[in-house]
Amino acid sequence: MQTLLYSKTTNLESIAQCQIECFPNSFNTKLGKKFVAKSLSWFLSKDNRFLFHIENEGIVVGFCGGFAPQFYGDGSSSGMLQHAFKEAVIGVLKRPWLFLNKEMKAYYPFIIRNIKKKLGLRKTTAVTPKPENFVFNPSVGLVVIGVHPSYRGKGVFEMLMSEFENQAKKLAIHTCILSVRADNTRAIAAYKKVGWQIKEEKENSLIMSKDI
Repeated sequence: MQTLLYSKTTNLESIAQCQIECFPNSFNTKLGKKFVAKSLSWFLSKDNRFLFHIENEGIVVGFCGGFAPQFYGDGSSSGMLQHAFKEAVIGVLKRPWLFLNKEMKAYYPFIIRNIKKKLGLRKTTAVTPKPENFVFNPSVGLVVIGVHPSYRGKGVFEMLMSEFENQAKKLAIHTCILSVRADNTRAIAAYKKVGWQIKEEKENSLIMSKDI
C-alpha cells in the first residue's frame, strides 16, 4: 500500500537513497548520500518550504520538495548548495575528479562567493542586482521530484503532483512553476498530462507552469 507522508529529519536518509536510485548519474548522487540528505534538509528549515514522500511497505518510492520564493534572488539551487556546502566540499575532497565536472564548473562563481562570505569578505551572495522593472509575483516552485524506477507507472507521480498542488494551496498561492531539461521528453509529457504548460523556452531547459 502506498502511503503519503510529510517528511521529517528522520526520513532524510531514506529519501536520499530513493533520490540516488532515481538519478544514479546525477551530480548530486556523485557527491554522496550525506550531501543529498543534507541538501534535502533545506526543505525542512523554513515554513515556505516543504518536503513529502511516499512509502510502500516502509520503503520510500517517491518524493517531492518545493518552496515559495520570498524576494528577488531567493533561489533554491544556490540555497540548497549553500545549506549543504560543508558536505559538498567533503564530497569533492573524497572524489577530487568531480572538481572538473562540467556541472561543478557552473558552481565555481558561487563557491568563490560563498568562501568570501564565510571569511567575512562579502556580505551577500547575490549574483545580480534587482532589475528596476522587476515585479514580484508569488509562486511555488517544484524543486525536486523523483519516483523510484520500480514504481513508475503505478500512480506515484500523480500522487506527488496532487500533493504538491495541495501544498501550494496551503500557502495561498495559485501559480506553480518548475524547470525541466529540454531533452527530458518523458518528464515533459508527464507534466503536460497533469495540466502543466510550457511558459518559456531557454537554451537547455523549459519553464513550465500551472495555475491552480
